[in-house]
Amino acid sequence: MLEQEYAFYLADTDAGKSIHYGLRYQVYCLRENYEDPSRQRNFREQDEYDNSSVHFIVRSRITGEWQGAMRLVVGAVQNLPLNRVSSVDPAAFSEHGRTRVAEASRLCTLLPTKTRSDFTPLRRTTGQAGSRVVNYRALQSSWITIGLIRAVRQYSLSHGIDHCFFLISDPLARILRRLGMEFEPVGSPCLHRGWRRPYVHNFKNGYEAMRTRTPDLYKMFCRPPAYERYSELELGSEELPMAACGYHV
Repeated sequence: MLEQEYAFYLADTDAGKSIHYGLRYQVYCLRENYEDPSRQRNFREQDEYDNSSVHFIVRSRITGEWQGAMRLVVGAVQNLPLNRVSSVDPAAFSEHGRTRVAEASRLCTLLPTKTRSDFTPLRRTTGQAGSRVVNYRALQSSWITIGLIRAVRQYSLSHGIDHCFFLISDPLARILRRLGMEFEPVGSPCLHRGWRRPYVHNFKNGYEAMRTRTPDLYKMFCRPPAYERYSELELGSEELPMAACGYHV
């Protein structure tokens, strides 16, 4: 389902990064009100960590819409974004402080504006039909998240990055653990857009439970490629119009 319905890209060009920042603007500034839209330029949400990040974007193969994004901030533990709102346990810091690490952040998904079957707007939110819409959207959001983690994992392992930090809620950590991903808490909960806690994930060895618990998912995680380069998409076609990006500015 994941690979058949979504294409994941490393945004390695200015056009690809513009899509990434635009998705963040839609989610972080307009939908969730996490960031002040008046402080962003050209309807793109950016900050000082983007210069030391690699950016990923997700496109629906069914509708052509851009529907998700995540960035990977690469650097020393003490320079990662999570340090602005939380504290990493000193023991965890000493273990990973001298290795090349990263933080996965700015995860966002834009819910599809069209259904998979008939491509009509999903406007109903009550009754049985509305329940199906909510379930469909939740399922797609989960698949996008899993696919983005798979993409940043394969990128990280090919660039000598074994450990990645996540600032996420405990319920989300439990969901990922049920799938077989191992997340170790490395700090106390903090109140940042809800209660969140810093976790560290081992990209190399953090999937042993997945091997037996969800073997099909494990095979997919280990199978390359997990993403394409946006520059290759640009070479293969003309630049996509903004209407195909899943958001409007």
